[in-house]
Amino acid sequence: MTVSSLLYISEADFHIGSFEPSKANAQSAGFPDVNERYWAYEEITWADESGLMTGYKDGSFGPGDEMTEAQFVTILQRYFNLETSEGENSHWSQPSYQALSNSLLRMPGLRNDSVKNREVTRGIISQALAHSQGQEPGLEKSVAWMFKEDLTTGRQDGSTQTERYDVNGKLTRAQAAVFLKRLHDSQFTQWRGEILLDMTPEGSNVYTEKVRSLYSEAGVTLYARDNSSFATADPEYYHLFQAYQGERREYVISRTTESNFELASKAAEALGAPLSADDIFNALKQAEQTEEVQQLGEIEINPRPSDIFMLWDEQEE
Repeated sequence: MTVSSLLYISEADFHIGSFEPSKANAQSAGFPDVNERYWAYEEITWADESGLMTGYKDGSFGPGDEMTEAQFVTILQRYFNLETSEGENSHWSQPSYQALSNSLLRMPGLRNDSVKNREVTRGIISQALAHSQGQEPGLEKSVAWMFKEDLTTGRQDGSTQTERYDVNGKLTRAQAAVFLKRLHDSQFTQWRGEILLDMTPEGSNVYTEKVRSLYSEAGVTLYARDNSSFATADPEYYHLFQAYQGERREYVISRTTESNFELASKAAEALGAPLSADDIFNALKQAEQTEEVQQLGEIEINPRPSDIFMLWDEQEE
Protein backbone atom coordinates (compact mmCIF):
# COMPACT_ATOMS: atom_id res chain seq x y z
CA MET A 1 0.00 0.00 0.00
CA THR A 2 1.36 3.40 -0.94
CA VAL A 3 1.37 6.41 1.35
CA SER A 4 -1.24 8.11 -0.81
CA SER A 5 -3.72 5.31 -0.14
CA LEU A 6 -3.54 5.53 3.63
CA LEU A 7 -6.53 6.60 5.68
CA TYR A 8 -6.52 10.37 5.83
CA ILE A 9 -6.32 11.56 9.42
CA SER A 10 -5.16 15.11 9.74
CA GLU A 11 -3.20 16.32 12.75
CA ALA A 12 -6.29 18.22 13.86
CA ASP A 13 -8.46 15.11 13.53
CA PHE A 14 -5.96 13.02 15.45
CA HIS A 15 -5.97 15.30 18.48
CA ILE A 16 -9.71 15.97 18.56
CA GLY A 17 -10.22 13.17 21.07
CA SER A 18 -11.78 9.76 21.15
CA PHE A 19 -14.96 8.69 19.40
CA GLU A 20 -18.19 8.68 21.37
CA PRO A 21 -21.15 6.98 19.63
CA SER A 22 -23.61 9.50 21.04
CA LYS A 23 -21.80 12.52 19.62
CA ALA A 24 -22.33 12.73 15.86
CA ASN A 25 -21.97 15.46 13.32
CA ALA A 26 -25.26 16.90 12.19
CA GLN A 27 -24.71 16.10 8.52
CA SER A 28 -22.69 13.65 6.45
CA ALA A 29 -20.41 15.14 3.84
CA GLY A 30 -21.15 12.20 1.48
CA PHE A 31 -18.65 10.48 -0.78
CA PRO A 32 -18.67 10.35 -4.59
CA ASP A 33 -17.47 6.73 -4.55
CA VAL A 34 -20.18 5.50 -2.12
CA ASN A 35 -23.71 5.87 -3.52
CA GLU A 36 -26.95 4.71 -1.91
CA ARG A 37 -26.79 1.37 -3.72
CA TYR A 38 -23.39 0.48 -2.29
CA TRP A 39 -23.64 -2.55 0.01
CA ALA A 40 -22.07 -0.71 2.99
CA TYR A 41 -23.59 2.71 2.33
CA GLU A 42 -25.47 2.87 5.65
CA GLU A 43 -22.47 1.82 7.72
CA ILE A 44 -20.05 4.16 5.94
CA THR A 45 -22.47 7.05 6.37
CA TRP A 46 -22.74 6.22 10.07
CA ALA A 47 -18.96 6.08 10.48
CA ASP A 48 -18.61 9.43 8.71
CA GLU A 49 -21.39 11.19 10.63
CA SER A 50 -20.06 9.82 13.92
CA GLY A 51 -16.62 11.23 13.24
CA LEU A 52 -15.17 7.74 13.53
CA MET A 53 -13.76 7.57 10.01
CA THR A 54 -12.87 10.35 7.59
CA GLY A 55 -12.41 10.43 3.84
CA TYR A 56 -9.41 11.27 1.74
CA LYS A 57 -8.29 14.79 0.86
CA ASP A 58 -9.96 14.48 -2.56
CA GLY A 59 -13.35 13.85 -0.90
CA SER A 60 -13.53 10.13 -1.65
CA PHE A 61 -13.88 7.36 0.93
CA GLY A 62 -12.06 4.48 -0.81
CA PRO A 63 -14.33 1.71 0.53
CA GLY A 64 -12.30 -1.08 -1.05
CA ASP A 65 -8.92 0.20 0.14
CA GLU A 66 -7.14 -2.07 2.59
CA MET A 67 -6.47 -0.66 6.05
CA THR A 68 -3.19 -0.70 7.89
CA GLU A 69 -3.08 -1.91 11.45
CA ALA A 70 -2.24 1.62 12.62
CA GLN A 71 -5.40 2.97 11.01
CA PHE A 72 -7.60 0.34 12.62
CA VAL A 73 -5.97 0.78 16.02
CA THR A 74 -6.69 4.51 15.88
CA ILE A 75 -10.33 3.90 14.98
CA LEU A 76 -10.73 1.27 17.71
CA GLN A 77 -9.25 3.64 20.29
CA ARG A 78 -11.66 6.36 19.18
CA TYR A 79 -14.67 4.03 19.20
CA PHE A 80 -14.13 2.98 22.80
CA ASN A 81 -13.11 6.46 23.93
CA LEU A 82 -9.85 5.20 25.39
CA GLU A 83 -7.67 7.95 26.84
CA THR A 84 -4.45 8.82 25.04
CA SER A 85 -1.48 10.76 26.27
CA GLU A 86 0.89 13.11 24.46
CA GLY A 87 4.57 12.36 24.12
CA GLU A 88 7.46 11.94 21.74
CA ASN A 89 6.43 9.19 19.34
CA SER A 90 8.13 7.80 16.26
CA HIS A 91 4.79 6.94 14.69
CA TRP A 92 1.59 8.99 14.56
CA SER A 93 -0.52 6.07 15.82
CA GLN A 94 1.60 5.21 18.87
CA PRO A 95 -0.68 7.01 21.39
CA SER A 96 -3.59 4.85 20.22
CA TYR A 97 -1.48 1.69 20.47
CA GLN A 98 -0.48 2.68 23.98
CA ALA A 99 -4.09 3.40 24.94
CA LEU A 100 -5.07 -0.13 23.88
CA SER A 101 -2.05 -1.55 25.72
CA ASN A 102 -3.12 0.28 28.86
CA SER A 103 -6.46 -1.46 28.42
CA LEU A 104 -4.78 -4.88 28.23
CA LEU A 105 -4.68 -5.27 24.44
CA ARG A 106 -1.25 -5.26 22.83
CA MET A 107 -1.63 -5.16 19.08
CA PRO A 108 1.10 -6.73 16.89
CA GLY A 109 2.59 -3.37 15.85
CA LEU A 110 2.88 -1.92 19.35
CA ARG A 111 6.70 -1.89 19.21
CA ASN A 112 7.24 -2.28 15.46
CA ASP A 113 6.48 0.53 13.00
CA SER A 114 6.80 -1.76 9.97
CA VAL A 115 3.97 -3.89 11.36
CA LYS A 116 1.94 -0.75 12.06
CA ASN A 117 2.16 0.17 8.38
CA ARG A 118 1.23 -3.31 7.15
CA GLU A 119 -2.31 -4.18 6.05
CA VAL A 120 -4.18 -5.67 8.98
CA THR A 121 -5.80 -9.09 8.65
CA ARG A 122 -9.37 -9.99 9.50
CA GLY A 123 -8.05 -12.55 11.99
CA ILE A 124 -6.30 -9.86 14.01
CA ILE A 125 -9.48 -7.77 13.91
CA SER A 126 -11.64 -10.63 15.19
CA GLN A 127 -9.32 -11.15 18.16
CA ALA A 128 -9.20 -7.45 18.99
CA LEU A 129 -12.99 -7.05 18.88
CA ALA A 130 -13.63 -10.23 20.87
CA HIS A 131 -11.09 -9.15 23.48
CA SER A 132 -12.76 -5.75 23.79
CA GLN A 133 -15.85 -7.56 25.08
CA GLY A 134 -14.05 -9.83 27.52
CA GLN A 135 -14.09 -12.98 25.39
CA GLU A 136 -11.63 -15.83 25.83
CA PRO A 137 -8.47 -15.45 23.72
CA GLY A 138 -7.78 -17.51 20.62
CA LEU A 139 -8.38 -17.06 16.91
CA GLU A 140 -11.05 -19.73 16.51
CA LYS A 141 -12.91 -18.64 19.64
CA SER A 142 -12.84 -15.02 18.48
CA VAL A 143 -14.19 -15.89 15.03
CA ALA A 144 -16.89 -18.07 16.60
CA TRP A 145 -17.93 -15.12 18.78
CA MET A 146 -18.10 -12.86 15.71
CA PHE A 147 -20.52 -15.30 14.05
CA LYS A 148 -22.52 -15.84 17.24
CA GLU A 149 -23.09 -12.11 17.71
CA ASP A 150 -23.91 -11.57 14.00
CA LEU A 151 -20.92 -9.28 13.58
CA THR A 152 -19.95 -11.27 10.51
CA THR A 153 -21.61 -13.54 8.00
CA GLY A 154 -18.33 -14.65 6.44
CA ARG A 155 -16.99 -13.71 3.04
CA GLN A 156 -16.09 -16.98 1.30
CA ASP A 157 -16.89 -20.68 1.14
CA GLY A 158 -15.33 -23.05 3.63
CA SER A 159 -15.99 -26.01 5.86
CA THR A 160 -15.13 -24.15 9.08
CA GLN A 161 -15.97 -20.74 10.46
CA THR A 162 -12.33 -19.62 10.27
CA GLU A 163 -12.26 -20.53 6.58
CA ARG A 164 -15.56 -18.78 5.85
CA TYR A 165 -14.50 -15.70 7.77
CA ASP A 166 -11.19 -15.53 5.84
CA VAL A 167 -8.88 -14.88 8.77
CA ASN A 168 -5.90 -14.09 6.53
CA GLY A 169 -7.83 -11.73 4.29
CA LYS A 170 -7.09 -8.02 4.54
CA LEU A 171 -9.57 -5.61 6.14
CA THR A 172 -11.05 -2.96 3.84
CA ARG A 173 -12.34 0.43 4.92
CA ALA A 174 -15.91 -0.60 4.12
CA GLN A 175 -15.57 -3.76 6.20
CA ALA A 176 -14.20 -1.76 9.12
CA ALA A 177 -17.23 0.53 9.03
CA VAL A 178 -19.57 -2.48 8.91
CA PHE A 179 -17.88 -4.29 11.81
CA LEU A 180 -18.01 -1.24 14.05
CA LYS A 181 -21.57 -0.32 13.13
CA ARG A 182 -22.68 -3.85 14.01
CA LEU A 183 -20.67 -3.65 17.22
CA HIS A 184 -22.48 -0.40 18.05
CA ASP A 185 -25.92 -1.78 17.12
CA SER A 186 -25.30 -4.76 19.40
CA GLN A 187 -24.64 -2.37 22.29
CA PHE A 188 -20.98 -3.35 22.50
CA THR A 189 -19.87 0.19 23.25
CA GLN A 190 -18.00 -0.28 26.54
CA TRP A 191 -14.51 -1.75 26.85
CA ARG A 192 -14.66 -5.02 28.80
CA GLY A 193 -11.24 -6.56 28.26
CA GLU A 194 -9.91 -7.58 31.68
CA ILE A 195 -7.21 -10.16 30.84
CA LEU A 196 -4.07 -9.25 28.90
CA LEU A 197 -4.08 -10.27 25.23
CA ASP A 198 -0.59 -9.82 23.83
CA MET A 199 -0.43 -10.16 20.04
CA THR A 200 3.02 -8.60 19.71
CA PRO A 201 5.64 -10.64 17.84
CA GLU A 202 7.71 -11.55 20.88
CA GLY A 203 7.62 -15.13 22.06
CA SER A 204 7.59 -18.57 20.51
CA ASN A 205 5.40 -21.61 20.05
CA VAL A 206 5.85 -25.23 18.97
CA TYR A 207 5.79 -24.25 15.29
CA THR A 208 8.34 -21.43 15.44
CA GLU A 209 10.75 -23.78 17.22
CA LYS A 210 10.52 -26.26 14.34
CA VAL A 211 11.69 -23.69 11.78
CA ARG A 212 13.42 -20.87 13.63
CA SER A 213 16.91 -22.06 12.68
CA LEU A 214 15.96 -22.07 8.98
CA TYR A 215 14.73 -18.50 9.16
CA SER A 216 17.73 -17.38 11.22
CA GLU A 217 20.09 -18.87 8.65
CA ALA A 218 18.33 -16.82 5.96
CA GLY A 219 18.53 -13.68 8.10
CA VAL A 220 14.75 -13.48 8.51
CA THR A 221 13.10 -12.70 11.86
CA LEU A 222 10.26 -14.99 12.83
CA TYR A 223 7.41 -13.81 15.05
CA ALA A 224 5.04 -16.01 17.04
CA ARG A 225 1.53 -14.53 16.71
CA ASP A 226 -0.17 -16.91 19.17
CA ASN A 227 0.14 -20.57 20.15
CA SER A 228 -0.72 -21.82 16.67
CA SER A 229 0.72 -19.40 14.12
CA PHE A 230 3.73 -17.35 13.11
CA ALA A 231 4.62 -14.69 10.57
CA THR A 232 7.48 -12.60 9.24
CA ALA A 233 7.63 -8.88 8.48
CA ASP A 234 10.22 -9.07 5.70
CA PRO A 235 8.82 -7.87 2.32
CA GLU A 236 10.85 -10.42 0.33
CA TYR A 237 10.29 -13.29 2.75
CA TYR A 238 6.77 -12.57 3.97
CA HIS A 239 5.30 -15.82 5.32
CA LEU A 240 2.24 -16.54 7.44
CA PHE A 241 1.63 -19.98 8.96
CA GLN A 242 -1.54 -21.06 10.77
CA ALA A 243 -2.36 -24.40 12.37
CA TYR A 244 -6.13 -24.71 12.64
CA GLN A 245 -8.08 -26.93 15.00
CA GLY A 246 -8.89 -30.16 13.22
CA GLU A 247 -5.32 -30.55 11.91
CA ARG A 248 -5.60 -28.15 8.94
CA ARG A 249 -2.41 -26.26 8.08
CA GLU A 250 -2.23 -23.08 6.02
CA TYR A 251 1.06 -21.54 4.90
CA VAL A 252 1.00 -18.24 2.98
CA ILE A 253 4.11 -17.32 0.99
CA SER A 254 4.78 -14.05 -0.81
CA ARG A 255 5.45 -14.28 -4.55
CA THR A 256 8.90 -12.74 -4.70
CA THR A 257 12.10 -14.67 -5.35
CA GLU A 258 13.34 -18.25 -5.73
CA SER A 259 15.28 -17.78 -2.51
CA ASN A 260 11.97 -17.11 -0.79
CA PHE A 261 10.48 -20.28 -2.29
CA GLU A 262 13.52 -22.28 -1.16
CA LEU A 263 13.11 -21.08 2.43
CA ALA A 264 9.37 -21.75 2.38
CA SER A 265 9.89 -25.25 0.96
CA LYS A 266 12.36 -26.22 3.69
CA ALA A 267 10.11 -24.71 6.37
CA ALA A 268 7.01 -26.49 5.03
CA GLU A 269 8.80 -29.84 5.18
CA ALA A 270 9.94 -29.11 8.74
CA LEU A 271 6.36 -28.16 9.66
CA GLY A 272 5.11 -31.57 8.57
CA ALA A 273 3.99 -31.05 4.97
CA PRO A 274 3.85 -34.55 3.41
CA LEU A 275 6.38 -33.87 0.62
CA SER A 276 10.09 -33.26 0.38
CA ALA A 277 11.40 -29.69 0.24
CA ASP A 278 12.54 -30.26 -3.36
CA ASP A 279 9.08 -31.37 -4.48
CA ILE A 280 7.46 -28.43 -2.72
CA PHE A 281 9.94 -26.00 -4.29
CA ASN A 282 9.22 -27.31 -7.80
CA ALA A 283 5.46 -27.09 -7.18
CA LEU A 284 5.77 -23.50 -5.96
CA LYS A 285 7.69 -22.55 -9.11
CA GLN A 286 5.10 -24.31 -11.28
CA ALA A 287 2.26 -22.46 -9.53
CA GLU A 288 4.12 -19.17 -9.96
CA GLN A 289 4.69 -19.74 -13.68
CA THR A 290 1.33 -21.24 -14.70
CA GLU A 291 -1.02 -19.45 -12.27
CA GLU A 292 -2.67 -22.85 -11.80
CA VAL A 293 -3.46 -24.75 -8.62
CA GLN A 294 -1.01 -27.57 -7.95
CA GLN A 295 -2.36 -30.67 -6.23
CA LEU A 296 0.41 -32.97 -4.99
CA GLY A 297 -1.13 -35.74 -2.94
CA GLU A 298 -2.35 -34.15 0.29
CA ILE A 299 -0.88 -30.72 -0.48
CA GLU A 300 -2.73 -28.00 -2.39
CA ILE A 301 -0.71 -25.05 -3.67
CA ASN A 302 -2.92 -22.18 -4.77
CA PRO A 303 -1.44 -19.06 -6.46
CA ARG A 304 -3.06 -15.69 -5.77
CA PRO A 305 -2.07 -12.21 -7.08
CA SER A 306 0.55 -11.39 -4.44
CA ASP A 307 1.06 -14.68 -2.58
CA ILE A 308 0.69 -18.45 -2.75
CA PHE A 309 -1.41 -20.49 -0.33
CA MET A 310 -0.18 -23.93 0.68
CA LEU A 311 -2.72 -26.16 2.43
CA TRP A 312 -2.37 -29.61 3.95
CA ASP A 313 -3.67 -31.74 6.81
CA GLU A 314 -1.27 -32.67 9.57
CA GLN A 315 0.07 -36.18 9.12
CA GLU A 316 0.01 -38.76 11.88
CA GLU A 317 3.47 -39.51 13.22
